[in-house]
Amino acid sequence: MTELANQKVLRITDKNKPEKEPDYITEDVVEESRAKLIYYKTISFFMAFIATISLCYGIACTLVIFRLVPRMMYDAQIFVRDPLDSRSLVKREHIDRKMESREKIMINFIKQYIELRNTFIQDEEEMKKRWLWGGLVSYLSTKKVYDEFERYYPKLTEDMVALKASRAVEVLSVERSGGEKSYVWKVEFKTYDYTFGSEEDTYSSRKNIKPKIIERYWTANIRCYADIKRRTSYRRMLNPLGFVVSSYYQSEIEN
Repeated sequence: MTELANQKVLRITDKNKPEKEPDYITEDVVEESRAKLIYYKTISFFMAFIATISLCYGIACTLVIFRLVPRMMYDAQIFVRDPLDSRSLVKREHIDRKMESREKIMINFIKQYIELRNTFIQDEEEMKKRWLWGGLVSYLSTKKVYDEFERYYPKLTEDMVALKASRAVEVLSVERSGGEKSYVWKVEFKTYDYTFGSEEDTYSSRKNIKPKIIERYWTANIRCYADIKRRTSYRRMLNPLGFVVSSYYQSEIEN
């Protein structure tokens, strides 16, 4: 407060209370504050340095991982070799939905599907792995198609087991029906049923007995396509196109 001329300032003080000496900042206090300031600055700088190094290390590791991931992924490929020289490579293609040899791959999957549905061997555990839910037939079929097959195969299994027979499949032809962009295929194939003609025959007695072979001709109409959702990472090599059958009808050709 600025004191004006000829103006007195009245102060009320306690006469009996000694006056308190003012606090002064000594040199020691200044040095101590300066030391603490330097200490905290050093710690802050050190922590910032560590954080920067960690960030740079993380970025470097991320870049290295991005560079290595393409080398670690194994995509399914098809190798076309010269029929006259097995050592000569004609071309190599990554198997995908736009590949040049897509139709040939689809035909191979159609043949495989026909063989899976119709081949029968005298090993019940193996047949369960193929035909029961979770097997290859269910994996390559839509639920509707597999539900129809699930009603069909128990009777076939019962008959084949009763005859102690096995069945082999030979695909004769695979043709597209309805134009180049059609999803419907017509397949003609032949089955060979090997039986011994008696349920009482034992394995030891069959060594000198020739099996009876029954040949049967079949035709199948298959509607199939490539579903990208079925190209899972752990089955990429098994089904790289995402092949799936959405409609299937099979009938025997009478001779």
